[in-house]
Amino acid sequence: MSKHVQVHNKPKTMKDIERLLKRCVRSRLGQMKLNSVRRQDIAKLHHSLRATPRQGNQVLAVLSKAFNLAEVWGLRPEHSNPVRLVKRYKENERDRFLSEEELQRLGRTLELADQEGLPWIIKAGKSTAKHLPKDVAKRKTPINPRALYCLRLLLYTGARLSEIATLKWEHIDIDLGTIALPSRKGDERKPHPVSTSVIEILSDIPRVDVSPYVLPGCKDPTRPISIEVVENAWQHIRVHANIPDVRIHDLRHTVGTFAAQAGSNAFLISHLLRHRNVTITNRYVNHDAHPIRVLSETIGERIEAGLEGRE
Repeated sequence: MSKHVQVHNKPKTMKDIERLLKRCVRSRLGQMKLNSVRRQDIAKLHHSLRATPRQGNQVLAVLSKAFNLAEVWGLRPEHSNPVRLVKRYKENERDRFLSEEELQRLGRTLELADQEGLPWIIKAGKSTAKHLPKDVAKRKTPINPRALYCLRLLLYTGARLSEIATLKWEHIDIDLGTIALPSRKGDERKPHPVSTSVIEILSDIPRVDVSPYVLPGCKDPTRPISIEVVENAWQHIRVHANIPDVRIHDLRHTVGTFAAQAGSNAFLISHLLRHRNVTITNRYVNHDAHPIRVLSETIGERIEAGLEGRE
């Protein structure tokens, strides 16, 4: 942890690894000497996590790296990694994106949330329902306007939630029509072409003088809007839009799906969403912003039409 994870990984990754080690690994392998751990031990540990295949595979990945480092540091013989040949579980990949009808419902819900707030989700029983406001019009939950801006930007850009939540005004170039986003997850931000719809949303967001962030926190504007605030807003919105199974990250899936349906190739989509797995392809492709801008415009127009219920 101290020699590798704390040096090379981000705080969130470090916490995830610590959690896996504490919850899954130490109770089974913690008392064993490093050189005594065999493939059978790893296989048994992995088998014990078969009910949670993704977690089981994550444990294998962490242990594989740990044993590789043990070889590098001379603590185990070379080519002795006991994780090798232990077969990973097949994970059910989630491929959820919004249909045209769902996008229309989401558009109407976002407008309602922005203008009036959303009706309460009533869970009260008969004994407590009498305490609810008699005036139904007062049974509205106001939705944080910055969270709404955040959700719209996510839907139009396909960016990750953390990338938009921590977006600063210095990352935006209105004249060039770009916002700075990581080229791939965890990298430094670089200008990324976006549609005019994104620029219009950004131009509509009021600035807070004391904050460098596009979407500052509610209580402390010197910090970005919290992920929890956006998540809480989304919980209300997705229920009223009748898309209860749609996660915020599925908005990113929607952008990728729309890009594919627009006839874009895998390379353009990879750059649009800034995935990691196109390193080799990048060597042979001209990094011209124009095709990405055209793709962003096409998606932006479709998202806007869907939100407004237009054909």
